Amino acid sequence: MKKNLLFCILWLACLLFSTEVFGQSEKNVAATTPAAPTVTKRIDGFLPLLWDAKKGTLSFELSPERMNGEFIYFTGLSSGVGSIQMFADRSSVGQSQLCRFLRVGDKVLVVAENTTFRAERGSAELKHSVERSFPTSILAALPVQSEQNGEVMVNANPLLLRDAFGLQEQLRRPSRATNGVVRQSEGGGASWRMDDSRSAIDIENTRGFPLNTEVENILTFTSDTGRGTNAPENGVMTVHEHVSLLALPEAGYQTRESDPRVGFFGEGFKDFSTKFNEPLDRSFIARWRLVKKDPNAAMSEPVKPIVFYLDSAIPEPIRSAAREGALWWNRAFEQAGFRNALKVEDLPEGADPLDVRYPAIQWTNRDGRGWSVGMAQTDPRTGEILHAVVQLDSHRMRTVHNYWQVVNHTVGAGRDDSAMDLFAELDSADPTLTEEQVMLKRIALLTCHEMGHVLGLEHNFAGSTFHRGSVMDYFAPRIGVRKDGTADLSDAYMQGTGSYDRFAIEWGYSQGAAGENAQQEHGRLERIVQRNLKQGIFWANYDDPRWNSYDDGPDPVSWLREVLPVRNALVANYAAKMLKPGEPVSKLASRFPLVYLFHRYALAAALNTVGSAKIPPALVGDGQKPMDVWPVESQRQALQLAMQALRPEYLEVPPAVWQNMVQYENHGQNPEAYRSSAGYLFNPQDGARSVAEIVYGSLIDPTRLARMDSIRHFVPAAPSSREVVDLLVESAFVALKSGSQRSIELSSAVQDELADQLMMLAADEGATPEIRDQGWHGVEAIYARVKTGSVRYGLARRIEAFMRDPRQNVPKQKGSGAPAGPPI
Repeated sequence: MKKNLLFCILWLACLLFSTEVFGQSEKNVAATTPAAPTVTKRIDGFLPLLWDAKKGTLSFELSPERMNGEFIYFTGLSSGVGSIQMFADRSSVGQSQLCRFLRVGDKVLVVAENTTFRAERGSAELKHSVERSFPTSILAALPVQSEQNGEVMVNANPLLLRDAFGLQEQLRRPSRATNGVVRQSEGGGASWRMDDSRSAIDIENTRGFPLNTEVENILTFTSDTGRGTNAPENGVMTVHEHVSLLALPEAGYQTRESDPRVGFFGEGFKDFSTKFNEPLDRSFIARWRLVKKDPNAAMSEPVKPIVFYLDSAIPEPIRSAAREGALWWNRAFEQAGFRNALKVEDLPEGADPLDVRYPAIQWTNRDGRGWSVGMAQTDPRTGEILHAVVQLDSHRMRTVHNYWQVVNHTVGAGRDDSAMDLFAELDSADPTLTEEQVMLKRIALLTCHEMGHVLGLEHNFAGSTFHRGSVMDYFAPRIGVRKDGTADLSDAYMQGTGSYDRFAIEWGYSQGAAGENAQQEHGRLERIVQRNLKQGIFWANYDDPRWNSYDDGPDPVSWLREVLPVRNALVANYAAKMLKPGEPVSKLASRFPLVYLFHRYALAAALNTVGSAKIPPALVGDGQKPMDVWPVESQRQALQLAMQALRPEYLEVPPAVWQNMVQYENHGQNPEAYRSSAGYLFNPQDGARSVAEIVYGSLIDPTRLARMDSIRHFVPAAPSSREVVDLLVESAFVALKSGSQRSIELSSAVQDELADQLMMLAADEGATPEIRDQGWHGVEAIYARVKTGSVRYGLARRIEAFMRDPRQNVPKQKGSGAPAGPPI
């Protein structure tokens, strides 16, 4: 009885205790459940937004339709860093992703689908297999705040308050462009981190529309070592990033498979539904949805034209030139069967260039001369372009202005530029044209080029070889020299689209007759390609010797032959009289590289033919020769022209010019001038070294030298690596025993550069043993010339140290101090 009573007492105590704990547990659960936000602002649209100003949280209102459907996610920078050291400018766009929401307990996951691996024509089971074979990415976990009538409200801050554009990675490993190709560096940046406490939603620039929701944030990054980001306080940088969430495009867009012979950007993927004897890799080209109003008409207006909007910040007359250049593409679209396919309108007041409703041509400002860029955002499933931004660099007109000032010109009279702030300092450069006219032609060409990118086109740096065949090339200005020594700029810049551009747009955008099937379309597109190949209109491989930026003419060697006398005449005519009254004398030094290195691109392009072969993107049966060795005689001509450019008389600086080439005033050095090893005086040996850098940097390349010997194996008349090394050594030392003291000094700079390059080749573990042997052969040949006597005592000692211990005494790569060339 006592035992039963004790048991009952213990049972009641446990019951009371457990009830108390259970009740407390319920209270704790209730306390940790997020309360619905206090809505101070509602923004309706594709994804309805609710703003809680007190907490600084932005919420998504997710309907069952949104929860069960996919959407497209775009990112970009609303404000930039303004630096020429990286691609992080205002309205730079990030990647495109296909996303969906996934409800898991008290949170909603934002899932980025993997569109790189697919089964386009596969069964449901095969598609499931591919989906589960490769990873997706969870972009964010959004806490559920409330549920009502099937709608889920979630805190969207985890998705929206993050560095979605990837600015931190740009700061750590900046991207730079070389010959139009953007590559990320392996370092050189600083370590930055995002500061959550100083980041927030920018609700004033957040908007909603039926098919897209546009959200902007304010992100602050900090660094203990970060400098040079143009921020008012070192180590603290605040930018605005933009997020676009948009509905999937309407059905009906027709994809187009890429063709390696036509240069379109695109969406590449691996398709596991292809047959075993078909390629796994596929790609849909990037292009806008353009449909004829009358599908049976040879020429028709589009149902919906491509509309771009001009940034109101672009000043006149540049604004009108940009509009004109963009609209040049309408001629290309006419060849594709479309009339008035492209329109250019003014950007509405308050509109954001990153808003997907407003593809824009924008004015971009940086702290120095940088690139203009065309960027497009596509549907990652199909390649359909949904939004794009063209960034025009505001320094371009100043770069062109510097060209005008380095040629002997006649100053125009009676022209009042006072109303044009950006052009107040400019005069006429050509007796027949005002400087403004020529500069505006350059701006129109620049805009047309960048517009080509946002229409889907890649560069075509071979376009210069067939009569300015493509605006997607980078052309050197055609500057002639008249008999009186003045510069002729009447044909400086290409105007309008070229034959390749019209071909590419016809191939990419033209439509067949109604009811055309896939086989018929393939045949029609092949006929377009064949017609143009027969006319000499083509797109080349990046390694093809015809693929060169800033050249002009039917072949690079002929172009160099034309450029060399122009360059020499420009140097000979360069004088202090080209400065206007009141201009700083240092301008003469900052503009001098433009004439002294006027041949830099022509030299590089011509030397690109040595040890080379034409390698067009060829398909079996299309009639193209897969490989065609560059004519041997032309290779030898390129070598001789390059050796001529290294002769002391062409490396010399006129004494009258040297006396006026002070480098800078107290505010610092102009980045467009040489960084002289003599400080505030120009060292002519720096100039000599800069030309030698171009020549030897092109020729003393392990891959090129190996290619020479590969060609020589089958074409005995072609130059070999040994022959080229011997030629370089003989040409560099021909002036050692004769010539004036000034000539010997300039030759010495060239010899030092050659010796350093050959020693680096001999020690290059990435080169083949045969090519390293050629490096050693060159080093020993130079040593044989300098080991006795006192003329090149220092060079002899450096070579001796290298021979004793190549690994420890290999020369360090160092520049001549020449300013960067591109972009021009």
